[in-house]
Amino acid sequence: MSSARVAAATSTGLVRERNEDSAYVGRWLYAVADGMGGHAAGDVASASVIKAIRTFDVAESDPRRLTAILGAAVRAANEQLADKVQANPGLASMGSTLTAMLWSGGHVAVANVGDSRAYLVRNGTLRRLTEDHVVSKLVESPMPAQIGQYLVRFLDARPGWSPDLSLRTALPGDRYLVCSDGLSGFVSADVIRDAIAAAATPDQVAADLITLADQAGAPDNVTVIASFLPDGIWQERGESPLLLGAAASLARTA
Repeated sequence: MSSARVAAATSTGLVRERNEDSAYVGRWLYAVADGMGGHAAGDVASASVIKAIRTFDVAESDPRRLTAILGAAVRAANEQLADKVQANPGLASMGSTLTAMLWSGGHVAVANVGDSRAYLVRNGTLRRLTEDHVVSKLVESPMPAQIGQYLVRFLDARPGWSPDLSLRTALPGDRYLVCSDGLSGFVSADVIRDAIAAAATPDQVAADLITLADQAGAPDNVTVIASFLPDGIWQERGESPLLLGAAASLARTA
């Protein structure tokens, strides 16, 4: 049996001075968190979210429990932010998105809050597995007027936010992607699909998508996690867990 393969990459991008994205790849769980630009300490927010949810990287034999586990993980992440704000009120305006996938054999639960995304390429067709929690508003300044996208649901230490949760069944040959909006906001769905479908390995997907975001002039941080399931079954990842972006940087300085 061929085991699932997974790779991840992150980039500060062409404009930002620091990476406010964070990512985690573990045994059964992987996730991307995008610390919100314009909010205080976006890097602290995304790293805190990842620190909280990685404790839910657990083996679960009953796929029906996967969504409950991810729901608890999201609540723990928001509680982690609340604890940070209580200890340091100067962080009160920080926030983060979160998109996570938790596996059990041929089943995967998907959790999403915000506008990071999860995709599936199956038989050459790209499918969105998540919905962006945004609204469009007319921006009068700067001129000319333009339509801007504004997040309406994200993790920011306030109670009451809940993720979208779904449980899905994998098929042989499935290819999955989780990414921050530094990719999806600037690289078209068709280009993302073609890169995933054409790549020989998840490492190639990750590298190619970072390059494509740069070529598109994306000013934001870009983070991607790609996984291939040749047999439609997730096998426990035996390598050491991966931390990327702000989660890795802040862990080194803690």
